[in-house]
Amino acid sequence: MARLFDRVTPGANMRVLLALALTLICTAVFSHGSEQWISDAKLVDPVSKAFCCGPTDCSVLAPGSVERVQGGYKVNTRSWAGYDPFFIKSDRALPFSPDGNYHICIGYDEAAVPDVRCFIVPPSAV
Repeated sequence: MARLFDRVTPGANMRVLLALALTLICTAVFSHGSEQWISDAKLVDPVSKAFCCGPTDCSVLAPGSVERVQGGYKVNTRSWAGYDPFFIKSDRALPFSPDGNYHICIGYDEAAVPDVRCFIVPPSAV
């Protein structure tokens, strides 16, 4: 076994250390999830003034899951059986989606019922 490591050159050791360091850095940077930007932007609901929260409360919605209806939006998250679709009034829509997708942030009230904290829409959807 010792002879195997005797054959490894110092340059190879450096490449292994560099690869390990890059892996750790990338893991730290991307571990917050794709919705970290919502928390970083400190978005708040325009009506309740509550913070939207972040990566664990927010998610991008699948194409076709949002329908514009009179007075607001009908949103089917496909995650909340018995509560989907949610109705979200137009005045609660935040036209701040940088990727052109719809995003929703959902928390829980005291009775563990899902509570829409924020609804982020593409600027063209308002």
